[in-house]
Amino acid sequence: MKAKNLKVNGLTEPIGYSFDHLTFSWETSGEDLDAQSKMTVTVALDPAFKQVVAQADCASGNLLTLAPDFLTNKTRYFWRVQGLTFQASSFFETGLMDEAWQAKWISYQDAPQDAVCFSKKFTADKAVKTARLYLMALGLYEASLNGQAVSLEYLTPGYHSYDLYQQYQTFDVTHLINSENELTVMVGNGWYKGRFLFDGGFENIYGDKQKLIAQLEMTYEDGSREVVLSDESWNCQTYFIKENSIYDGERQDLSTRPEPLQTIALADDRATLTERLDLPVKPVRVYNPTAFIDKNGDLILDFEQEITGWIAGRVETPKKQVKFTFGELLQDGRFYRDNLRTAKQEFIVDNIEQASFIRPHFTYFGFRYVKVEGLSEAEALRFKGYSLQSELEETFSFASSSAKLNQLLSNVKWSQRDNFLSIPTDCPQRDERLGWTGDIGVFANTASYNMETRAFFANYLRSMRAEQLAQKGAVPVFVPYPKIKPFEGINPFLLGGAVSVWGDAATILPITSYRHCHDQGQLKADYPLMKGWVDYILKKDQAHQNRHLFDFDMQLGDWLALDTGIKGSVMGATDSSLVATVYYWISAQNTADAAAILDYQTDNAFYQKLADEIKAAILTTYFKGDDLNLAPATLNSPTEQIRQQMAQGFAGQKIDTKVDTQTGLALLLHYRLYPSEAARQKLADRLEARLEEAGNSLTTGFAGTPALLHALSENGLDQAAFDLLFKEDAPSWLFEVSQGATTTWERWDSLLSDGRISGTDMNSMNHYAYGSVEDFIVEKLLGINLPDLTGDTWKIAPHFTSHLTWAQGKLMTANGPLEVKWVKTGSLVETTVILPPRTKAVFIKQDGSQCQLKSGSNQFSDFFPDKSDNAIQDYKETVNE
Repeated sequence: MKAKNLKVNGLTEPIGYSFDHLTFSWETSGEDLDAQSKMTVTVALDPAFKQVVAQADCASGNLLTLAPDFLTNKTRYFWRVQGLTFQASSFFETGLMDEAWQAKWISYQDAPQDAVCFSKKFTADKAVKTARLYLMALGLYEASLNGQAVSLEYLTPGYHSYDLYQQYQTFDVTHLINSENELTVMVGNGWYKGRFLFDGGFENIYGDKQKLIAQLEMTYEDGSREVVLSDESWNCQTYFIKENSIYDGERQDLSTRPEPLQTIALADDRATLTERLDLPVKPVRVYNPTAFIDKNGDLILDFEQEITGWIAGRVETPKKQVKFTFGELLQDGRFYRDNLRTAKQEFIVDNIEQASFIRPHFTYFGFRYVKVEGLSEAEALRFKGYSLQSELEETFSFASSSAKLNQLLSNVKWSQRDNFLSIPTDCPQRDERLGWTGDIGVFANTASYNMETRAFFANYLRSMRAEQLAQKGAVPVFVPYPKIKPFEGINPFLLGGAVSVWGDAATILPITSYRHCHDQGQLKADYPLMKGWVDYILKKDQAHQNRHLFDFDMQLGDWLALDTGIKGSVMGATDSSLVATVYYWISAQNTADAAAILDYQTDNAFYQKLADEIKAAILTTYFKGDDLNLAPATLNSPTEQIRQQMAQGFAGQKIDTKVDTQTGLALLLHYRLYPSEAARQKLADRLEARLEEAGNSLTTGFAGTPALLHALSENGLDQAAFDLLFKEDAPSWLFEVSQGATTTWERWDSLLSDGRISGTDMNSMNHYAYGSVEDFIVEKLLGINLPDLTGDTWKIAPHFTSHLTWAQGKLMTANGPLEVKWVKTGSLVETTVILPPRTKAVFIKQDGSQCQLKSGSNQFSDFFPDKSDNAIQDYKETVNE
């Protein structure tokens, strides 16, 4: 037996992170151990583990949460996990914690600049044992010591709610200290003061000048200490980076001669500084382009994959100007960028006087194509594309006999990679790039199969909780939530307030993260957010006669559904009160479940009662006996009246609102919100009829799509579910693939059948929300089902389909990889399940019978009607390729 991949709170060897809880996890491999074999976690102050500060046994699973009571500031802790025949060790290190900062926030007296460089020279005349740099700068910064980067991360400190707290970073710079030293910090605009948000954007949202706070602490070999602090003695000067913003890109002038600025100390609050939770943003993949001349005569680089990041390369000869413009699409054989709205997405370098390596510093782009000006084709091909994302471990892989299905899953994962940059964004390219809560709420389960999302979500949820407190319980539609002073004509999304589905991310993300990782420490940290959101709705509910229906306030409903018949409409036909009330129930149930897990018995009883009452209200309102009530009072609710006004203003049309849409029926079926078995069957029959009426096409939006295929499959309609999944004409997932997509689209019709873009007002080729279909592929097609919230047994129950001859997937679990693969030959299906050590699982056959799985390889035979006789050979040939 071996243990590897040791993590603390989902992080590998974290230095200076926030540790409000300590969850130790590891991966095991090798010889089998009984599931109850004891493992011991030990934490010590020394690598020899003689100064032990904490120790506990882990009887099952590969995860243990400890209270952080023993932690002290600026301390490296060593920890190990031991079994009978193995041990493995790692470390983590605390930051300043509650120690008061000695350093001062500093800025400059002069007029605001687009980028500045702070610097400080200092000496170290004795041998240095350890050196730590505690640093925070706004907007974005890159720091170096003696000309070497202090870290290989970029776009630091990432994006969080700067107005409510500031996350500083801790860097181990011991190896960079010389006798004579210079610390330099380049600081640009970023989200802090660059153009950002809707309708042309706003500048100086969080501040109008860059600022910095730094504390470099050195401990010498003789035990003495020295501290270098940011104060008025630091130098500040202009920089060669000129215009820079998240949307517009960056302009550099390499002929710039720096000019001094007057450094000043600020009285800004230091109590809001806190250790980081944000993951480092790093270049994780590198791409070489091809080049061609488009029909406009422009030189275009094609990276053959839509990525988020930038390009970089050497320019060998002097150039007056080199310009790169980034886009997602070609139209009519021409470079195209109109769907980016006002985002320029440009990288311009002026006055290159000598051979230079150039790259952007304080921006990023979403792109596949780059228009190049000022370089020859040979010179342009020296540039590589760098995919930037938060550093997350990928945990799922998939292959099947369908090349298009394989491409779909690649597209889903790429949209996740491209939009998991500091926060989960809606898109990486146009003038938006916001942390929309609804988008990540519907995608969270798929995201957590694809990657180890625990630490990434923890960072985002910290901002969500801070914004919730500032909004008195409401969860904004995007997080972080910049506060813009109201003015006539302001975008309504900037006026505050909360809506269902989007606000429900406050309970969906924590419970989804727990479902995948079983980290009680993180769930406990997120619980106040969950409780706060449900209490916020409940208070409003009580002010509306306590009917337990969420049929008041503005709602977005089933966003971007296709069932209204109104071309370009963003609002679906489903009764938004039904959508909102179902999600009200989901959040109440999630909170009750979290309280039970955390043994908050009073809360569990309260929120379970509330969930039961909401369900009762749904049954009373939307059913008459076993029949669906097609004319509930909610069709004339305040929410629907508001929505009709919005539809009238948007399209000059009235929405024909219904409850028996694909979305309405899927939600009721998937979440089992019906009064009887007879009612369930009637809902399933009606859903099947709705599909037939739509030409066997889906019409669902953000709220309904994640539930649709599950609802079909769970109610005896596997064939309909798989027919939708494998459908190739629009609207469908595979239509996007057939159109050459390398990421998932925002709209079902982002591109039309002729390849033309359907519109430019709100149209991205790189949104992950509809990629939520991947969890159907994991849980139904492969049949990999996570243990229940309070259990530890996996359920493996593949659903076979005539659309495939074979499929296989591998999911990394805390105990190691869990693999499922099945191959069909005629009507015979051979399934192999490879189970990691210390893992309980059952296999459920087509007839419903169950078999206990053992660690290692398990084989099963089953029957499923199919006409293919070549499945095994097809499988072998594809795998060999």
